[in-house]
Amino acid sequence: MAREEFLDELSDDFPCQRIYSYDESFRYETERRAIMDAVLDGTFEKYECAVKESEFSYKITADAVFSLEVKYKEDSWKKDFKYVAEAFDIGEAAYRFFIVVPRVLDEGEVLLAAERGLAVDQESRGKHDHCEQIQELEEIKVITPPHYRTKGRFLVSTVFLCKDGRYAVSVIHLQPGVRRFALLDAVYTDVGFAELIAVGYVTHFDLETCPGPFDEVYQEVYRRVTH
Repeated sequence: MAREEFLDELSDDFPCQRIYSYDESFRYETERRAIMDAVLDGTFEKYECAVKESEFSYKITADAVFSLEVKYKEDSWKKDFKYVAEAFDIGEAAYRFFIVVPRVLDEGEVLLAAERGLAVDQESRGKHDHCEQIQELEEIKVITPPHYRTKGRFLVSTVFLCKDGRYAVSVIHLQPGVRRFALLDAVYTDVGFAELIAVGYVTHFDLETCPGPFDEVYQEVYRRVTH
């Protein structure tokens, strides 16, 4: 790949920033603000980010332009930017590409393996008028790894892209070492709405005690995300 071609494919939202951990999001906001302040007061010379165990690093240096150099194992890419914010955002996009995405995929596989090993309480299967279709996700042909996943202390909400172009949402209440309750198995045609439902469950019903009745929980989540 050409030296700049890879960096040209990245953006401040590809890979998307929501895959950061809480600590990474805090670091991103803090470092970005500090770099821009240093540029404004004329003290900025260089910024470096390195993850030694993954053989990844990126460096921004200031001259007439802001030069970004990204290194991953034996490969390296360089590109110049007019603004430091652009250089930083692309450096962070490379960080997400090489460091965060593989970690998230690994976590997803671990969660899926753990979930398969737990018994599902069949009483938790329900019908919801607002869903296009409700059925066990094993019956739906989905594409893995998951399209999107969000989790709290007790809930894991996953959005899968189905092979027919729709989006399946699975919301699981986990009781570690005991069993899992399927709060929702639903299929939607709109990915944005599917993600809102997934986030809504974790935001409003991440409770140690499994919430229910499940129809009422769904209706409450639906009401909150549509109003």
